[in-house]
Order: sequence, then C-alpha cells, then structure tokens
Amino acid sequence: MEQQSIDNMVYVHKLEPVCVPPSSADIARSARELLRAVSPTINKKKIVIKPNITVPAEADSGIVTHPDFVAGMIDYFTEVGMSAEDIIIAEGGGSGRPPDGMDKYFGQSGYTAMAQSRGIRLANMNWDEKVTVHVPQAEILKEIGIAKTVKDDVYFINVPKYKTHNLAVTTLSMKNLMGTITPCHERHLCILSKEFEERGHEITPGGITLREDHLCRKICDLSLASKPDLNIIDGIIGRDGTAFRRGKNIQTNLVIAGKSVVSVDAVGSYLMGFDPSGIGYLRIASERGLGVIDIEKIGIREVSDGQLVPCGDVARFMSRIPFDVLNFNGERRDIPLNREMLACL
Repeated sequence: MEQQSIDNMVYVHKLEPVCVPPSSADIARSARELLRAVSPTINKKKIVIKPNITVPAEADSGIVTHPDFVAGMIDYFTEVGMSAEDIIIAEGGGSGRPPDGMDKYFGQSGYTAMAQSRGIRLANMNWDEKVTVHVPQAEILKEIGIAKTVKDDVYFINVPKYKTHNLAVTTLSMKNLMGTITPCHERHLCILSKEFEERGHEITPGGITLREDHLCRKICDLSLASKPDLNIIDGIIGRDGTAFRRGKNIQTNLVIAGKSVVSVDAVGSYLMGFDPSGIGYLRIASERGLGVIDIEKIGIREVSDGQLVPCGDVARFMSRIPFDVLNFNGERRDIPLNREMLACL
C-alpha cells in the first residue's frame, strides 16, 4: 500500500462473522484483518502503540482499548517480520503516583498479562522524559511537553477506544493524544486556566460552553505537536455516556483507521450517528485547516475479502443504536445527529 494513500484515506472494517459478545479471538482478528488490508509501510525500527487506558477499568468494560485488539496488532507485526523486542505499548494515565498509576491500570485492564505472553515491553509515559514542542500555530498551547517515547525515531500508532465523552462529545484519535503529554499533571486539558474558570459555563459563539471550547482548541493544538503515523480505533465494542462508568456498551464490530486524526475522528463520530460539524473539536479543526470532516469529501475505503475497495455507502456501517452523550452529572446532552441517523429514529 502506497504511503500517499494512507495519508489521505480513512479505512473502515466491519468484523464478520462475529460472536455476541465478541470472543477474544474475534477482537484480535479484527485488528489483524485491518492491518493486513492496509499493509502500512513501517519505515522505523521500532513501533510504539498507544492505547486508551487512562482510567482503571477491566478489559471488557468498554472503557479501555481492549488488550486482545492490541494483541492482534502485535501478531500482525510479528507475522511481517517485526521483532517483539522492537514493539512497545506506551500509555500515561491517572495521577502518576501509586496506587493511581499505570502499573495498576496495565494490570487491571489485562495489558500486563498480554504483554508478558508476547514478550512486549510496557512503557509508563507518566514520568517520561519531556520533549518540548513549540506550536506557533496554536491558539492556547503554544508550548507542549510530549513524552520522548513517542517523539523518538519510532513508528507511532494511536489506538483509541470508540467512545463518547461528557465534554468533548466523542473521544477518539485526537483526544487520545492527551496521554502523550508529560509531565502528567499538564495533560488535564479539561481544566480552565484561572483567568477563565469563573466563566466556564458561558456560551461561546460556537454554541458550546467556554470550558468545552477551550478543551476543543487545546485538543487541536495538541494534534500539531503529537503526530501519529497511523490511528486505529478499536470499535468492536463502543461505549456511550460519559466515557467512564456512566453509559452502555454498544457492539458495532467496527475498526476505523487512517493517517489523519481529524478525518478518522470525523468518520468515527459520523458512524456513531453524529454530525461531525456539530462536534466542537472537529468543527474547530476544520476551521483551522487541520483536516477534512465532510464525509462526502473524505476518501473512504472498506475492507472486502481482505482487500481495500472504495466504500460506496459508508452509512451502512453506522450504528443502529444511538450513542447517547451524558454530561458529568449523568444528564443527556442534545448533540446534532446526521441525517442518516435522524432517518432511522
């Protein structure tokens, strides 16, 4: 697969046949099938895989990237000749201090056992060496500390979970990059600076609160500093609600991938049933020229019989169960739906 096509495409794969709920083998197979079809060119000696394990949760909770999904990725890379010693799973979550740290999170989510079974190293980015990235195009974060683990000469794969979020609406590729910020106390982008904290509920011209607006703009700034080579969303089981314990799991059997964090997140959000232009961070990213969010203008390919083919009707991959977004208090937020989802209701 030519690198140019990877840079400008979004890939969608629906796992079939599949159990309900999916088995460990199903989940691993979904990642292998996607990677076999995309066949990314790995032009670095080492691979760093960054899943979403920012809170303590079990593998089947729907809250974290499933370890079996990452295991399927690892199996693909070893099949094509990569050494297990050259593959790293890296994450940063929690406060960074025991017992609220990555050792606990890796263990509880099943990553410790999975990594040991395949001879893979786990890296805790909470206290990683900082690489300071200056972002002159940024609106808020003009200088961002990024973990050296993902800024080294590595092939960086961002592997978020398919979830909604109480404030950002969806938490996919762009928001998952928050775990690469170091030191860890600086990665809480939801917090307003002191000069704005009393105005957090003020509604901006974009129709969202100032707190949400600032989070969205920071996420966009971050995407200019922390740049994955490939993003792969684990959507076999999606989760709605707050992104944490409030919400339900929705089995969609989807894997969504691509180079552009913006376009991958736009397709992911669309397939949840949302209008990407009605989601703050995607609208702002589009306005700033960071990527394309119009579904009709994104080159979408689907995996069919192990090959990538043009996707003529991406709407058929859309969840028929609406993804609800709950605010921090558990109340449902009214998020604009796309016309295909509206027609299904």
